Amino acid sequence: MDAELYKEAIKDAIASEIEAKEFYLEISKRIRDDYLKEMFQEFSKEEANHEKILNALFEKGSIKTSTFKGNRDFKVSETIALPEVSENMNLRDAIGLAMKNEEIAMQKYETLAANCDDPELQAVFKSLSAMERDHKFKMEESFVKVAYPEIW
Repeated sequence: MDAELYKEAIKDAIASEIEAKEFYLEISKRIRDDYLKEMFQEFSKEEANHEKILNALFEKGSIKTSTFKGNRDFKVSETIALPEVSENMNLRDAIGLAMKNEEIAMQKYETLAANCDDPELQAVFKSLSAMERDHKFKMEESFVKVAYPEIW
């Protein structure tokens, strides 16, 4: 991967993590359901951690990472359109938006891993992709519960 293109991809990923962190924090303030409130707060913290990982990667050029294996995926997010952001979003659309954002982040990190020759950096991107996949899976579980309450 071209060095400048790589830097831009990392900057874009950092901006996406900041946006996700703020989104989850804001949603957590509006949700009444304790389980979902806690889940969104935890996602905000995890996105902040992803931001730190990427900033360290951008500033230092490499970073150590732990192995994270997340391969659960209902693929529900692939079946819905990206909901439009609005002040009056309902819970179903908020979870749908979060789910789609996690899908997009997961795909970005998979692309970065596929286009990187450095095995250590590939491991970082694959780990980040797996974390986003796990977030997506949790969102999909919540989406099904909110969007189709009749099955619960």
